[in-house]
Amino acid sequence: MKKTLYIVDDHKMMQKGVKDYLEENTDWGVPVTCATSEECLQALKSAGGLNDLPQIVIVDVQLLNENGFDLAQKIAQDFPSVKCVMYSMYDTTGYILQAKAAGVRGYISKVASEEELVRCLETVLSGKEYFEGKALDSLAKIEKVSPLLTRQEKRILEKLLQQKSNEQIAGELFVSLHTIENYVSYIYDKLCVKSRAELEANF
Repeated sequence: MKKTLYIVDDHKMMQKGVKDYLEENTDWGVPVTCATSEECLQALKSAGGLNDLPQIVIVDVQLLNENGFDLAQKIAQDFPSVKCVMYSMYDTTGYILQAKAAGVRGYISKVASEEELVRCLETVLSGKEYFEGKALDSLAKIEKVSPLLTRQEKRILEKLLQQKSNEQIAGELFVSLHTIENYVSYIYDKLCVKSRAELEANF
């Protein structure tokens, strides 16, 4: 089976570097590179039949005036055979949780070696998930404290770790700011932390 992927990154040098490395050193082909979500979705729609779609789309977390999570979620919904891998400078727990929620199958830092990127692609192609070392550590910590939290507290914790303000969280969850402040206090108490900074340091 022909192995193809698209790259979505608004940095042309990064696009070219990854494309050139993969095509010169592996059996992956990169027929399409895009700078925006719109370009990527249009390319996927224009690909034709299932056999013409790429197996993987590599998506940067931060695109120009947009984020890659929305694109990953759209791809998962509209093109379920296509798997997304996040390739980013951001490897905080919040971003990793957001990626998983968007249906991303792999998450790897841009500072990782080329060999690890290839390992990630092959793992995701095989139907498994690939989250590099730090990401796995972060997910393990979240898993460990999950039994202490209610479902709503887990949702709020994820948003706290995405560095969203109480006001933003209240708006996204359609509850009052006072309610969110109370939840944040409960979370701090259960996790034995006293501030956002301490929470982020622990995860």
